[in-house]
Amino acid sequence: MKLDGKVAVVTGASRGLGRGIAEALASTGADVACLATRAENAEETAAAVRAYGRRAMAIGCRVEKSDEVTAAFDAVLAELGSVDLLVNNAGISQPTPLLAMTEENWDLHMDVNVKSVFLCTQAAVRQMKSAGRGGNIVNIGSILGQNAAPQTLGYCTSKAAVEHMTRVLAIELAKYRIRVNCVAPGYVKTDLIETLVHDGKMTYEAMEKRTPLRRLGTSAEIGKAVVYVASEDAAFMTGHIMVLDGGWTAYGYL
Repeated sequence: MKLDGKVAVVTGASRGLGRGIAEALASTGADVACLATRAENAEETAAAVRAYGRRAMAIGCRVEKSDEVTAAFDAVLAELGSVDLLVNNAGISQPTPLLAMTEENWDLHMDVNVKSVFLCTQAAVRQMKSAGRGGNIVNIGSILGQNAAPQTLGYCTSKAAVEHMTRVLAIELAKYRIRVNCVAPGYVKTDLIETLVHDGKMTYEAMEKRTPLRRLGTSAEIGKAVVYVASEDAAFMTGHIMVLDGGWTAYGYL
């Protein structure tokens, strides 16, 4: 599974899954543009990429803003070259009961988790089509795109949208030799999960007990999955949702 010389863009690259994915891509030969809300937030990830001997950029970009997305991808083209791989990882989760949920909460989930996929994919595909060498889009979904949980209307709906966007984009972009797939993690030990635990929204014990493998996943494991999906080892895979959840979805009991 090699990505030698490929130019990758990872959104939400400041920490957690984004950092794990960026490091995994660099370890297999990719140069990585690390996007975060502020450039300084992605500097540590960019430094980790450079430690593998690869080129890196730390770019400030609010991925739900079209002008900032355009500027970010223009910067990548100017410094690293045309994009070969986009990983749409940026996302937020703010669990809220329906009757307490605000329009702002709903819009935030749709903007960051869904609109960003549209904007970044469009920007990346323009470069891929112009370069004429194909490419890869890997969307980061969630098992909550397929499974329901209370108080997560915005998050579940947005991740379900990402899965179906993956299928639509896969069949539309196949003619350009651009593959589009989705990696849907279960519960992974990241800053987001730690925040939810800290806020009393969930507990590690409950998540581990409910998972057949009796543990949470790691960012490194998700990163390796992204590398596989983007590599030539998966050259016939497109429009696929790859679930990595320790058996959570398969297990039908509480």
